[in-house]
Formats: sequence, structure tokens, C-alpha cells
Amino acid sequence: MTNIADKEEQHLHRLILFSDAVFAIAITLLAIEIHPPEGWDGEVGSFFHLMAAKLQSYAVSFATIGVLWISHRRTFSRLRRADALLDVLNFLMLGLVALLPLATQLLWGVHTAGPLILYVSLVAVIGLTQGLIWTHAAFIGKLAEPLGLGVRLFILLRVTLLPGLFCGLSFLSLGTHTPWGFLGIGAISLALALIGRRLQLKPAPLPSEA
Repeated sequence: MTNIADKEEQHLHRLILFSDAVFAIAITLLAIEIHPPEGWDGEVGSFFHLMAAKLQSYAVSFATIGVLWISHRRTFSRLRRADALLDVLNFLMLGLVALLPLATQLLWGVHTAGPLILYVSLVAVIGLTQGLIWTHAAFIGKLAEPLGLGVRLFILLRVTLLPGLFCGLSFLSLGTHTPWGFLGIGAISLALALIGRRLQLKPAPLPSEA
């Protein structure tokens, strides 16, 4: 019995390590693909003018991958074991995360709504995939620690909606040169923190303890 438990723990541990590596590579590729501007005259002001689009896209993508990693880490910290379907869903999500450097490059060269729509849609789909992972782990596969229904639903909404919502609001502020998108992110984060504190995000009592 102990041997089975050890194998399940090792399975989950290796899955988390592999996921962390993919997130780290994706976030590193964001910077590797940024090259000095052509025709730069050596002035600091002209450098930031020429690099504005790339640096803004890099900042948003860096924050986006960071939010996705934090969401993934917090979700998987509540799992007790993994199974084959969790592996498949996680690999699907990581495959989409690995496309973020490419999607970020699309934002640099074309000044139309198309690349932005593709980018935000990709982030939203990654959020939906994380929602599928949590749905399987917490509701179907029974892979998560015991949690109340309200807490499980709260985590589901958080991991599914926040990445695309935060990404869209960030580009809204950058595109309109207004703080409203960032203020919206702050308000949503505060509301979620208060709701999470009210729920306390504690495990539900075991049947023997109820």
C-alpha cells in the first residue's frame, strides 16, 4: 500500500516539475526573441519609442505566463495524486502555453486587431483548459484533497476566467492609454481575495470528522 502511495506521489511530483520547466522555457523565450531595433541612433528616448510595442507585449506576456503559473501551482498544490487523463489535459494546456512566445511576436509586426484577438483568445483557451484540469481533479477523478463544493466552484471560476480576463483588461489599458483596465484587475483581485478569505479555502471535513 505504501509503495502505491509513493508511486502516486512521484507521478504527481514529476508532472509538476515538467510543467514548471515548460512555463520557465516559455517565459524565457519571450526575452530571447526581442532584438535591438534597426536604425537606432543611440538615444534613450528613441530606443523606447522604437521598442514600445515589443516591450509592452513582453510585459503583458510575462505577467500572463506568471498568472498562469501561479494558478497552475496553486491548483496542483491541492492535488493528492495524478492519473492518465490529468496527464493528457495538462500536456494540452502546456502545449498552448508554449505558443505564447509566437503569439507575442504576432503583436509586434501587424497593427490590426487580428493578432490581439488571437492572443487574448489563446490565453482564454489556456484558462479554459486549466478549468478542465481542475474539473477532472476536483469533481470527476477525485484527485484533489477534500474540499467543500463552494470552494471547488470558486477555484474553478478563478482558474478558468482570470487569465483571459486579466490579459484583455491589460491590453485595454495599454491600447486606450487609460488606467481603467489595470484598475479593473485590481478590483477583481481584491474581490477574489475577500471571497477566498470568506470561504477560507480550507479542506472540507472528512466523513469520519463530520
